Amino acid sequence: MKCRYLAVVAAALLTTPALGAAITTDAFDQLQQNVWYLKTADKAADIYVTSVGNGSPVVFLHGGPGNDFNYFIDALKPHTSKYKFIVFDQRGSLLSPVPDAKVKDLTLQQLVDDLETLRIATGQDKLVLLGHSFGTYLALSYYIQHPDHVAGLVLAGSFAPSGKLQDAIKAMRPRQAALTARPEVAAEVRAENLPADPAQDTPEQSSMRWRITRFAPIDVVHIDRWRQVQGGNVYYKEAVDDAIGDSMPADMNILTALKAHPIPITIIQGDQDYLDPSASAWSAIAPRAPSVQVKVLPQAGHYGWVDAPDEFSKDLDDGLRRATAAR
Repeated sequence: MKCRYLAVVAAALLTTPALGAAITTDAFDQLQQNVWYLKTADKAADIYVTSVGNGSPVVFLHGGPGNDFNYFIDALKPHTSKYKFIVFDQRGSLLSPVPDAKVKDLTLQQLVDDLETLRIATGQDKLVLLGHSFGTYLALSYYIQHPDHVAGLVLAGSFAPSGKLQDAIKAMRPRQAALTARPEVAAEVRAENLPADPAQDTPEQSSMRWRITRFAPIDVVHIDRWRQVQGGNVYYKEAVDDAIGDSMPADMNILTALKAHPIPITIIQGDQDYLDPSASAWSAIAPRAPSVQVKVLPQAGHYGWVDAPDEFSKDLDDGLRRATAAR
């Protein structure tokens, strides 16, 4: 018995990872294993931070405001052998909550300050920032305030580099309305055999209908891929969005910062992205900003990695390579 026991122990030791070695390559397991909390500089919140992958560090900034980071993990998976993606829920979001009474006091400036706190805590002199949607606005805001600490930006589903915020929102609403009104949206509802009368929906069907008719259409061109459009709903806090949105400056313009501190910026935009279709605003400044590269995804919306996964992955790899080479 003793000999058999020792043999089993020896076999187990031979197959057990060495201390400090990666225990798993599964993205979900890595996200769970690598969690830590970052106390904000003002001591008002704890930021939920984790990471996935191995290699050169890249900080991901999620959309919203008030969303969380999980919806973008599938877009990161093809690149985890080259990069360590540091992901976190921004202050006030799902896993980095603040007391209800403090939500109204949330500001964009706090998020910029939190990103600087994260940079210091992770020992990085220059950050490579990958942002999506509102995360691109946060990345640009951080770059304007801390240009010496940014090596490069990769922006997917990006806000325009300059202009009035209210004008951007005003232009965005009819684009979203047109996307939700497409006949293929109603066809997908029928394909899922949902009741003709929404009042007859079960709770599960009601959630499915919302995802098909309200959430996925504004984010993807290929509505039949609606199950891949993650985020929103329980992952989104509208009050946080309202508070931070109200604090955002009326105008955005990165040209001054880009002229004084040029860095590689890669834009990955769907040709039907409701924020800035085909990145027309970025394309307009590209002749004056040679470090800016614009990648347009055909037949793609705000979630480009769902509509055009291969093209998005290639463009993301190119953008990350440019940004990390400048570190």
